[in-house]
Amino acid sequence: MLASAIPTLVFYLLAAISLTLAWSVVTGRRILRAAVSLMGVLAASAGLYLLLDSPFLAGVQVLVYVGGIVVLLVFAVMLTRTTELLEDHPTRGRQIIGGAVATGFFLLSYNMMTADAFVGRTLSPLPKNDVAAIGRALLDTGENGYALPFEVVSLLLLAAMIGGIVIARKPAAAAKPEAFHG
Repeated sequence: MLASAIPTLVFYLLAAISLTLAWSVVTGRRILRAAVSLMGVLAASAGLYLLLDSPFLAGVQVLVYVGGIVVLLVFAVMLTRTTELLEDHPTRGRQIIGGAVATGFFLLSYNMMTADAFVGRTLSPLPKNDVAAIGRALLDTGENGYALPFEVVSLLLLAAMIGGIVIARKPAAAAKPEAFHG
């Protein structure tokens, strides 16, 4: 009885940690602390993958997102002058647009999760923990392949790296040291 309750308790613990840290990401006033909270959310997601008996996906989650994306975000934050990017009080228009987009995303997600076609749909499962089968599916260009999403994600990562470099680069006037007139 207790052995079957432990995964449920771990799930609720990871869900509570994830929700708390996600709230901290959204409401945090310091961007570096928000990035660290995001790292915690992604690590808790890796724990959820472990509960689903998918250690490969948990490892990818930790390596790619926690180890890659969040570190890139932290470097971008630390290399930029955040006072230029800081907007303490967004304009009323931005608040309205942000609220409308968030509400639309919530309604779309709720509609997709409660739709009969979505709930009753069954996917062809991959063999558990078969890394070779996962690799073949990622590189397959057929109907059941994931080559296009894989390439879209790689382009997204490339755009994030280029954006981080552009943001971190100092303007040409600020990069030249002033000559000493003595």
